[in-house]
Amino acid sequence: MDTNTPANDQTTPPADANPPVQIQEDGNSGDLDYWKSEAEKWKGFSRKHESNWEKATRELDGLRKAGMTDAERAIEEAREQGRQEVRTSSVTERAQLKLEAAAARAGVDLTPVQALLDTSKFIANGDVNDAAINEFVTGYAGGQPKAPKFAQGLGIGPQSDSRTPGQLTREEFARLSPRERVQARKDGRADALLRGEI
Repeated sequence: MDTNTPANDQTTPPADANPPVQIQEDGNSGDLDYWKSEAEKWKGFSRKHESNWEKATRELDGLRKAGMTDAERAIEEAREQGRQEVRTSSVTERAQLKLEAAAARAGVDLTPVQALLDTSKFIANGDVNDAAINEFVTGYAGGQPKAPKFAQGLGIGPQSDSRTPGQLTREEFARLSPRERVQARKDGRADALLRGEI
């Protein structure tokens, strides 16, 4: 850079870049408007330089492409095509995963129609369209989540409840005859009592 040329006033800070801050008696900064205007000015500079950078980058890319040989141009086109294919497959895979997750949340089994689904219908503007997925799953489910496939109240594991129907209390077990007690154990009506849950 030539030292004899004057600096551009839009790219260099003003001479008074750090004016003294005046403190009022209550402890607040007295020149808040000045600082806000300075911030807006520098935001404007930033936006201007960013747009200039983008414009220069586009011009440079145009010049590079214009100066390419046919072989270089073919290589660049193949690279770009590869990038596009990777993006497309990635977004399609994400759409498939989101569709499966939404179906699982709604209790819908998509297995019968999985092969017929076109997940590209759930992609908009190069990204997954969550609203379309939710609309499809809700419509497919009929708005009603399905009941679980397997019985849930088996009385075992974390689902067990000592107050499940058919379980005898200590008092009821004490009133039974020995033969009835044996039968209650065989029937499983004394299980909670024998495990010490009652």
